[in-house]
Amino acid sequence: MTGVKVFRRVSAFAAALLAVAVINCTNATYEVFAASQLKGTVTADYLNVRKEPGTDKSIMEVLRKGESVDIVKTEKGWHQIKRGKNDFGWVCADYIKTSSDQSKTKTATEKTNSQKTNGTVTVTGSYTNFRKGPGTGYSVIKRLYYGTTGSIIQKSGSWFKIKLDDSQVGWVNKKYVKVTGYKDTASVTSTEKKIIVDVSTVNVRSTASKSGKLVATIRKNEVYAYSEIKNGWYKIVTPSGKSGYVNQDYVERFTDYAVQGGGKYIWPTQTATRITTYFGTRNGRTHGGLDIAAPGGSQIMAIASGTVYKKKYTPDGLGHLIIIEQNDGIHAYYAHMQKESFLNEGDKVKAGDTIGIVGTTGRSTGNHLHLELRKGTERIDPLDYYPNMG
Repeated sequence: MTGVKVFRRVSAFAAALLAVAVINCTNATYEVFAASQLKGTVTADYLNVRKEPGTDKSIMEVLRKGESVDIVKTEKGWHQIKRGKNDFGWVCADYIKTSSDQSKTKTATEKTNSQKTNGTVTVTGSYTNFRKGPGTGYSVIKRLYYGTTGSIIQKSGSWFKIKLDDSQVGWVNKKYVKVTGYKDTASVTSTEKKIIVDVSTVNVRSTASKSGKLVATIRKNEVYAYSEIKNGWYKIVTPSGKSGYVNQDYVERFTDYAVQGGGKYIWPTQTATRITTYFGTRNGRTHGGLDIAAPGGSQIMAIASGTVYKKKYTPDGLGHLIIIEQNDGIHAYYAHMQKESFLNEGDKVKAGDTIGIVGTTGRSTGNHLHLELRKGTERIDPLDYYPNMG
């Protein structure tokens, strides 16, 4: 094998965006092998090579699927691989297929260690239900009373799978327990993974630390794409263009956009649902959309997927406006935004993507979103798509 030629050197930032493979590494321990005795093949689309074993360690390079590696030794679920004559790196063993019977040993050991823990929970209320699955639809195994502790096995949304001292395994909701020592360190791509704020407000910090400088404040149920996870902190970019980190304790993974109101579109302001002016005639004049009261600076989300058709500013009319040509042929107008959208004409958006922030620019008497739908020259009542919001 020709060592260095196997790798493509990239910046740490690029590697963070590309890495989709490393989710969790097992804690299995293996013996040391001579490089000539064990070879492996990358099974993930992209795989980080790190300076030391651990998803929080710095990224040196990225391997692609199908590339070969020489394995020097394996410990705690990580392979040390040979990069050059006197140069080495570490990769997660879960994404390397080996060419010897050691792969069978690995599989068996992973099954044995599939219940490895990552922090603990302690019941904080009088009791909480211990369920068979991550949701209230699953049956209750038993009640866990105040002070009961369990070791965390995995997390799914707002639910933790835990193992009790008596070895029973089940799920509890994070609302009713105190979480200690849990770190979410998965590597992801920013284009596919998002989080939703789970508390009333949360601070965005300049660094992945509570001592980091405050750069912004975001609100409950706002949704953000994140580019990396560092020591339990998600790196995001706010609608105003400020980047920073939010702590995992105050957000949840957001992988499915719930359609609000029973209609076919995403509700554009998530928590703000008070409609101040409806579609139709107002004071003898036609009002061509919905006015939704919302705090200034809060997030505006695309109600459907499409392409940015136009953005402009009319000081005596709709103020800062962005128009999305949706994939269904309808043009959605989002008006009175606080500032010009950070998107450009021709940009693609998905339902639930942030497209701007609420404001009161143009002919407006207070912070709100004016949402208007048009098909050709015809104006459509947005509530046709939200039957339960009327």
